[in-house]
This record gives sequence, structure tokens and C-alpha cells, in this order.
Amino acid sequence: MTSYRYKETAGGFDFQAVNLEIEDFCEQNEILPNKLFAIQLILEELVTNIINHGSNSQKTEIIEISLTVQDDLITLAIRDNARAFNPLEAAEPDTGQSLEERDIGGLGLFLVRKKVKSLSYEYKDGFNNVIAEI
Repeated sequence: MTSYRYKETAGGFDFQAVNLEIEDFCEQNEILPNKLFAIQLILEELVTNIINHGSNSQKTEIIEISLTVQDDLITLAIRDNARAFNPLEAAEPDTGQSLEERDIGGLGLFLVRKKVKSLSYEYKDGFNNVIAEI
């Protein structure tokens, strides 16, 4: 099993650096480009939600990322101490409506659900814990 880890405050989170590090990690572990895309999409959507909707005004919450590969299973875990939010309870967007008619929000989490084998959530000891298996 190989793994990647990143820990930073919500205010200091650097998507560009994380994406470059994950690209290197995936190359070293011979992870296919479509899996890399899924990892980056999931990470972008979930961490953006933490920063934009869960953080306080100082963005001092801690965000921890871990990515592990074992055989053909990729596990992305995101842990944060922002406000509790279960992405599994978010309403699905009405994709039958045009963009103009549709309510804003929810499309990112919809895409996340489509890219994973499984998605789980737990709130424990003041931390949101999301695990995506890809």
C-alpha cells in the first residue's frame, strides 16, 4: 500500500500544489489518467465546499487529505473540523431542467457521486470524515 498525505488550514490550502503532488503520486503508482481526473474532481468539489461553506471567516479550520492505493482500490479520505456537513444528504440537482431554470448548487456533489465506487461520511470528535473509494 502506498499513500499521500497533505494537511493545511482552509485559508492556506493550495489546490495547485496538491494537484501537482497528486499527479506525481499517480504517475509513480501507475494510476490511469481517468482515475487521476476523478481524484482531482472529487478533491476540488469537496474541499471547495469545506472552504466556502464550512469555514469561519478566518479560515482556520484544518483540512487533511490522504490518498492510498492498494491493489486496484484508490481511497481518498478528507478530514476537516469545519461545520458538520454530510455530502450524502445533499439534494440531487434536477438535471432535467435547463441551466437557467435549475437552482444553483449541488452539481459538484452530483458529479462526485458519479465518479466513486462508494462514498461514506462520519462526523466524529468534531471532525467531518469523508471517504471516497475510486
